[in-house]
Amino acid sequence: MHDNIAGESEGRRDGLTSSAYAVLVAGLGCYIGWQTVGISPTLFPAANPASTAVLDVGNNLETAVFLTLLALLGWKAKKGMSLVGCKPLAIAAPLLLFAATTVTYTCGWIYDEPLGTLAGIALEGTKAILFLLWAECLGRVRFRSSLLCVALAYAVTFALCLLVTVLEPLAALTVHALMPLLSGAALFTLLRDRSFLAAPPQAFVPESVKSERLPLRLFVGIGIFGAIISVINVLSESKSSSAELYTLYAGLAVSTVTALVAARRVEKFDFGMLYRLTTPLIVGSVIIVLVLESGHQQYEAFAIGVSWSFFRIFSWTLWCSIASRTHSPSAFVFAVGQATLSVFATLAYLFCDGVLPNIHASFTVMVAAVLLVAILNSIFVMSESDVLRFFRRRT
Repeated sequence: MHDNIAGESEGRRDGLTSSAYAVLVAGLGCYIGWQTVGISPTLFPAANPASTAVLDVGNNLETAVFLTLLALLGWKAKKGMSLVGCKPLAIAAPLLLFAATTVTYTCGWIYDEPLGTLAGIALEGTKAILFLLWAECLGRVRFRSSLLCVALAYAVTFALCLLVTVLEPLAALTVHALMPLLSGAALFTLLRDRSFLAAPPQAFVPESVKSERLPLRLFVGIGIFGAIISVINVLSESKSSSAELYTLYAGLAVSTVTALVAARRVEKFDFGMLYRLTTPLIVGSVIIVLVLESGHQQYEAFAIGVSWSFFRIFSWTLWCSIASRTHSPSAFVFAVGQATLSVFATLAYLFCDGVLPNIHASFTVMVAAVLLVAILNSIFVMSESDVLRFFRRRT
């Protein structure tokens, strides 16, 4: 019997037509692009004064809504609900994000209505719905192609972010608001594609090798790495002004190179190398923040962008692998993974805002402590043996 991949017809990947695969990449990229632009405040002018005062409260409400929906929909998926099979959910997801973004910018940037701004930001927490819809779609992509899919999606993401930087403020706000609609349009196009509908979710691995339990330590390890990157970014920005563009350049470069490697060596590429590169890249960015003096923040931003973008690609690929090697549906695995990452990132920012200013230690000592946490995490929490169990080559 021929190998599954060798037996696929030319122009198809994992049972999906090339056009369906491209739609998946574009739609996922538009969603992640919307999210990435939203967390890059220097891409836009500041909100009006009264609205600026409610941004922190709004962000906390958004996180609460996001985590609540992740828990609810993740549990529904675990119980057997097909999220992409629920048409009202697929229709509502992009419309809610479009409405939330439009309300936020109209009330906070064009006018100065803090209550409207607060409501819009809180409504952006419904991004969990579209996130899990795309997570379920990724479950229909063979694991060995998930790296290529995620890397290409992030290339689209950073290209969109760079597009926003060259637009006038009003045009940039408009493009950002339209990204969820573009993502939703791609989702509906994909859901009408016969090759996508015929691709059974998570059916690429024999049931006999699937695990009943989720590797919780890997989720915690991802969360700790995410918190480390958040803290390092804050420490870097404390030395000098932000250099957002360099982070975006780094992200585009990393995602493009990763996609090229995955496309050329998809059957030979050692996925364990992803993990082996993740820790050195994070540690390297910590060291650069430690040794560079104030005034060189563009180099720090680039280094952080490299580690952050590679970390995100690694995280998504790892979640795809866990979903394919367990009996848990993709949406549930991604819900657990993203919820853990969001909680740790939130704790990191709370630490930076409430605890870090009261710590009477030198900058060098604080960065060295972060470096130590990164090393300990890679040794004791997220060990290489645990990761390789999910990234080993299938027979």
